[in-house]
Amino acid sequence: MSSSIQRAVLFGALSLFTVSSFSEPVITRLNAVRIGDRLNVMVALAGKQGGAMQVWQAYDCKTLRAEALYRNFLDNDGATKGRFYGSEFSHYLAPQPGPNQDPEIIKRICSLPERAVVWEKIQTEDKYGSTALIDIANLKRDGDELQVRVGYDYAAKDFDPPYDAPYALKVENYRFNCKTQLHIPVSAQDIDENGYVTDSLDSADIERRKSSFPLTTLLEKNFIQLCSLADPQHFRALGRFTAATHKPLSTTAMPVLPDLSANPSSVMARFPLSASVQQQAKSIIHPWATPRFRQISWVEKNRSGEVKVRMDVDEQGFIRKLEDYGIWKVQRLSLANDTQLEFAMSIASYPTRLKKLDTTLRYPLHAGQQYKSVLINEDPVKRVSESYQSETCNVYEGGNAHEITPAFSGHYLRVDCLIESDKQPALVSRQAWIDDLKVMVPISAKIGDKPEEQTQLLDVKIWR
Repeated sequence: MSSSIQRAVLFGALSLFTVSSFSEPVITRLNAVRIGDRLNVMVALAGKQGGAMQVWQAYDCKTLRAEALYRNFLDNDGATKGRFYGSEFSHYLAPQPGPNQDPEIIKRICSLPERAVVWEKIQTEDKYGSTALIDIANLKRDGDELQVRVGYDYAAKDFDPPYDAPYALKVENYRFNCKTQLHIPVSAQDIDENGYVTDSLDSADIERRKSSFPLTTLLEKNFIQLCSLADPQHFRALGRFTAATHKPLSTTAMPVLPDLSANPSSVMARFPLSASVQQQAKSIIHPWATPRFRQISWVEKNRSGEVKVRMDVDEQGFIRKLEDYGIWKVQRLSLANDTQLEFAMSIASYPTRLKKLDTTLRYPLHAGQQYKSVLINEDPVKRVSESYQSETCNVYEGGNAHEITPAFSGHYLRVDCLIESDKQPALVSRQAWIDDLKVMVPISAKIGDKPEEQTQLLDVKIWR
C-alpha cells in the first residue's frame, strides 16, 4: 500500500471516536477495584447515537491524585470497537494525569463503598507462578446470589495481548447462585504491581469469552463453602496473602507490539528483507540516489491534519521513516522515501515487507523519464502475499527547491505517479525529487474521486 493511501486511511480513522458524542452523559454501569490506597473506577457512559464509552481512572486516596487509565468505545452490542490509552490507540500507555484534580471531588470518589482487597489464599503457587486467591473484603451475599472476586497473583510481571498491558495480578469477578450452583463471569481486570488496572473485560466482551472462565473444581469447592457461611467474610482457607513488591519480569515476557517512538532499527531487523530483494534495492540507489543527510524531520500538514515525520538513513543507504499520527505511529523502510521496502505500525505485532519488486526505475532521475514498478508485499511470519501494487511515474522539470520550503536548496524535479492497488482506490500523487538531498518529498495527493490535497512541509530540520 502506498504511503499516501495509508496516510489517508490513518487520518480517516481519527474521526471514528469523539468524546463530543458523550456530552450530557448517562451512567449505565460502574465498576471498581481498590488495591491499597489506589481506587480504580470504571464508568460506562451511554452514547447519544448508540454505543457507549467505558472510562477507567485511578485515584490515589492518600495523596488525592487522579490519573487517566484508558477509554473503551463500545458498539451497540456492548463490545469494544476501540481503545485509547491516553493519546495512544490500541497500545498500552502508562497512566496520565487525570483531567480533574479537585481534591474534594477525589475525596467523594474515594468514599465509594469499595474496600481495599484482602486476599485469602485458596491454592498455593502453581507451575505458572500463579497463586489463587479470594477477596474476602468485598464478598457480598444477596439471597441465593453470591458476589465473589477471585485473584491470581503472579510471581513475575508479564504483558497481555492485544494491547501489551503489563500485569502482576489478574482479577475475575463472578456471581454464583448458591441454590443452582451456576456461575456467571461478570468482569475481569489485569492489574500491574503498582495497583493500576491496565486491561479489562466487561459487558459483551466477557460474555463472548465466558468459556474462558469455567467453574473449575477449585472455584466450585470454595464457592460452595462460602455459601455455607452465615457471614461469607468469615471465610478462611490457606491463610492471608500479601503480594511481593518489586517483582521481576518473567523470563518469557516480551511485548508483542513495537515501540516506534525513537524510530528504532530493531523492529524491522527482526524480519529482514530477503537477500535478493536487499541486493536489488541497493543496486537501484547506489551510487546516484544515496541520501545526502543523516536525519531529516518535518511536519506534514494538509486538510486532514498534521503528521510529525522523522527520517534516518541506515548503513545501507535506505531511509527509515517514522510518522507520528498522535494516536499511533508508523515506520517505513524505503528507497529515497519513495519505493517502500517494509512497513510497521505501533498497533501491529510485526511489519509487512517487500517480497518481490519488478521496476524500470533508474537513478539519476531526469525530466522526460517514465518508470514503472510492480510491488508484492508479504506477511513475514506466514510467508504469504498480502498486497499487490503497481506504479507508473513520469518525471518533469521542477524548479528551485527553495520554493517548497526555505530549508531546501538546489533544484527539484516533479514526479507524478498513478498508483493502483488490489486493496485501495487508485492514487494520483505529486512529489518532488530534491536532488541536493537525494530524497522524495510529498507535494499533493488525490485518492479515488476525492478532492486533491496539497501538503505543506513545516518546521523542516536537516542534519547532514
